[in-house]
Amino acid sequence: MRIKNTIEERLSRKEVHQLLSLCKKYFPIPLSMLQSHEEFLKEHKKNSLGKNFYKKLLDTRKVHDLFKKAEIQEADYLPYWGILREFHRHEAEDYRKQSKPERKDNKTYLNRGNGCSNANKVRYPKKARKTAWKRFYRLFPSLDPERNKKLNEELTTL
Repeated sequence: MRIKNTIEERLSRKEVHQLLSLCKKYFPIPLSMLQSHEEFLKEHKKNSLGKNFYKKLLDTRKVHDLFKKAEIQEADYLPYWGILREFHRHEAEDYRKQSKPERKDNKTYLNRGNGCSNANKVRYPKKARKTAWKRFYRLFPSLDPERNKKLNEELTTL
């Protein structure tokens, strides 16, 4: 909490937002390791360590520079950075675990949809698809015209 207050006091809102979003995105790397990676890249091609490695290195350097601008020591901000990233990872994991709403499709079972605009409406199969209609009526017996016709006949005979 103390580090967050220090950051908010010494940096602008834009810099605070940029710092926190970069901290959530990248794994905390000590400054000495970052410098060795930068020296390695001076001798080799930019993408020799993987795709976008150079951009990740620049963003990590930006995080270190913003913490230095806020006058926070590396020994203090590295654990804070790690905790922030871990917290964000758990939040994202919890969001991904949320169940999707049920929907009945033209299959023989209930499946999960993405909650799009037509999720609460029944999707009818094309008329040419005979087996699809059989599955459809098995799933939605109340929409079967033959069954409804039989029920109407039974009700009128009573």
